[in-house]
Amino acid sequence: MTIIFLSSCIRQDDFYSVTKIIDIQDTIVVNKPFDFRLILRNDSLNEMKFTIDDTVQKSVFFNLDFKCNDQFIKYDVENPKNKRHDYQKYFLNSGDSLTYQFSGLLRQLNNELQLEIKGYKRTYYIDSISCDHLTIDFGGMWLSGDFNPLDAMEGYNFRKKIFVRRDTTKADK
Repeated sequence: MTIIFLSSCIRQDDFYSVTKIIDIQDTIVVNKPFDFRLILRNDSLNEMKFTIDDTVQKSVFFNLDFKCNDQFIKYDVENPKNKRHDYQKYFLNSGDSLTYQFSGLLRQLNNELQLEIKGYKRTYYIDSISCDHLTIDFGGMWLSGDFNPLDAMEGYNFRKKIFVRRDTTKADK
C-alpha cells in the first residue's frame, strides 16, 4: 500500500493524455532516405510533464510490423548495448508541443532488407522477398523516463501504415 501511495504523490510523465503524432510519408522507396517527425502536443488545459532522454532515440521504442500482401513477415533486430540515459524534463503548457525530427533508410543489401533509423541503436532485418504489396505498420511507443512502476505503459503508442516501393528508375535507364 505504501508503494501505491508514494508513486501516486510524485508527478509522472503524461504520455496517456498527450496527443502523439507521427508525421511520415505514406510511401517510402527502397534505398532512398526518408524523414519523419514524432510530435507530442498538449491539447489539454493543464500543464504536462515529460522526461525524455537527451538522445531522443533512447526514449522511443519502434515496433515495426512488416507485411507482404497482409501476411506478417518475421524480422530480426538487435537490442542496443548502451542503456545509459541523460534525461531532461520538459513542461508543456496548453497548446505547446515537442517535435523530434528523424531520418531513416530501408535498404536492399544482398538478400536482406534493412531498416535503419539514424541514431537509433537497432536495425531491423527481413529477408528480401518478392512482394506485390509490402507495407510497414510503422509504430512504436514513448518510453517514459519518470514512470509509475505499476504503469503498463498502454496508450503511449503511435502508429501509421506506410507502403514500400522499389525504385524502378535505375531499371528504366
